[in-house]
Amino acid sequence: MIAVFLAATYFTITDVTETVAARAEITSEYLRVVTEDTPFYADKAADEPLFYLPYTYYVRVKEYGEVFTHIEYAHGGKALDGYAPTDKLFYDGLEVDSPFPEIYAVTADTAVLYASADLSSTVQFVFGGRKLYFYGSYFSPQGKRLYFVGYNDRLGYVKEEDLVPFTLSNHPNELTFLAPEPAEEPNPDESSESTSSQTVFDIRIATIAVLALAGLIALVVAFNKKPKAAAAASYYDENDYE
Repeated sequence: MIAVFLAATYFTITDVTETVAARAEITSEYLRVVTEDTPFYADKAADEPLFYLPYTYYVRVKEYGEVFTHIEYAHGGKALDGYAPTDKLFYDGLEVDSPFPEIYAVTADTAVLYASADLSSTVQFVFGGRKLYFYGSYFSPQGKRLYFVGYNDRLGYVKEEDLVPFTLSNHPNELTFLAPEPAEEPNPDESSESTSSQTVFDIRIATIAVLALAGLIALVVAFNKKPKAAAAASYYDENDYE
């Protein structure tokens, strides 16, 4: 166990080879993060969280509590021991193969690893192109987005602007904690207009069909009508007889 002093608080980093890997098959030990502002606290008495846990990923329960649950959250073979509000965690009953995000933050240039979110003290400088274990995000008092990371067994915050841009996709498990979207019902007015338009169209088609049929019948009758024989005119021409 390695104790790391960070912002006047000791954080315990434990080797998860025995904890996570040995019991990963027990999926009931995992609870899911279902909001984007689920805080991770160093202890139950902490006023400020260390960071916000990654949305849709999991934490392992060490001790379930009504208000706070004692949890473990890991990356890179190391785990953070802390607490999260119980009402922001969800048991989805799904099989969990990779509960924690396996993503690294990479420094774009020389960056500062800060001991606290107010950026008042420095842990160390980190050269560009270094991979940092990503744990979660937070904000400075000035509203700057920060990332809580691990580097060389040290924990701290780096500014978003000092990192190569990256995105964290949702956990591949189905988002069962979200209510299904209701089926979209047609607008009554639109439905009425559509029905009316269809009726007018049908009437026009029927009228055209009737007229076309009548014309065809008239044409057939005209062709089949026999002309009357002309009446022979009988007259006497005195020249017929000499």
